Amino acid sequence: MKDFIKIDLNIGDQLTSISCGHIVVEFIKFLAYQRLQIPYTYQWLKQIVTTRKASEIINESYQSERHFRVASTALDNLDFIMKSILKEIDGTILPEEICIALGATPITCKEIYRLLLPTICHKPQCHSTHIANDQKIQQNVFKNIVTSEELSKVFFSSLAPTNMYVFLKKNPVSNQDIVCHDSFVLVNGYKIPRSCKVVVLDFKAKNHENVACCNKFQVFGDVISKNLDHLNINGDDSERDFNEIESTEFTKWYQSTYVMKGFKDCIVNGNSVTNMWRVS
Repeated sequence: MKDFIKIDLNIGDQLTSISCGHIVVEFIKFLAYQRLQIPYTYQWLKQIVTTRKASEIINESYQSERHFRVASTALDNLDFIMKSILKEIDGTILPEEICIALGATPITCKEIYRLLLPTICHKPQCHSTHIANDQKIQQNVFKNIVTSEELSKVFFSSLAPTNMYVFLKKNPVSNQDIVCHDSFVLVNGYKIPRSCKVVVLDFKAKNHENVACCNKFQVFGDVISKNLDHLNINGDDSERDFNEIESTEFTKWYQSTYVMKGFKDCIVNGNSVTNMWRVS
C-alpha cells in the first residue's frame, strides 16, 4: 500500500458511548473541512445555511441560488450521516470500526480513514473513576491528531471536492437487526485501491479491566460479556490487512444510505455569494 498511517490514541477505557460518538462526529466535521470537502468549517456552514433559509432574498442570482442548493444538500446529508452514527454508537451493539472514504466511488477512493472504536464503552449510568469528561477527551484526541506529523503530510496535499462515503462494521448477535436499515445497508465489501491513502485512528483501550464495571448493568451485560470473550479473535490490530472492507459470516459491513458530495465556494466578482446571505 502506497500510504499507510496508524495513530494510537489509547483512550478507549475513558470513553462513554456519548463521548465516543461526540469524538467521531467532531472528527468527521474536522475531516470534511481539512480535506476541502466543504469550503467553510461545519459551524460556519451550518450558520450561513440556516441564515439563508430564514431570509428573503429579492432578485437572487442564479449562482447564489444554485450554491445554496448545493451547500444545503451537503449539510443535510452530513447531518444525517452524523446523527445515524451517533444512534449506532449509543445502541446495544457498538460498531467495531467506522470508515470514511473520500473518492468518486468506494472502489476508486483516494483516501480512507478507519476509526477503530473501543470494544465496549462505559454507559452513561456508570460512575467509574476511569471515565474522563467529554471536553478533556476531545482536547486530548484533537491535540494528538493536529500535532501528528504523519497526518499533516496527508493533509499537506490538496484533495478536490469529491464524495464522502461512510461505513460501519458490526458483529451480529443472534439474528436480530443490528443497524437501523433506514440509515445503513449491508454491503459485501470493497477492495481498496493500492494507491489509496489509508489512515487508521485506534481508539481501543489497552486496559480492558477499566470497563469491566459495566458488566454490573444487566441491560447491557450479555452483549458486553460476549464482546469481552471475543477480544482476541482478530489478533493484533497492527497485523490487520486494511486493504479491504469485507463482510463475512462473523463480521458485517454497512454503508450509509446518504453520501455527502463535496463542493467549492462560489465566488462572483471576487466575493463569496454567501456574503449576500448574511446581510439579507
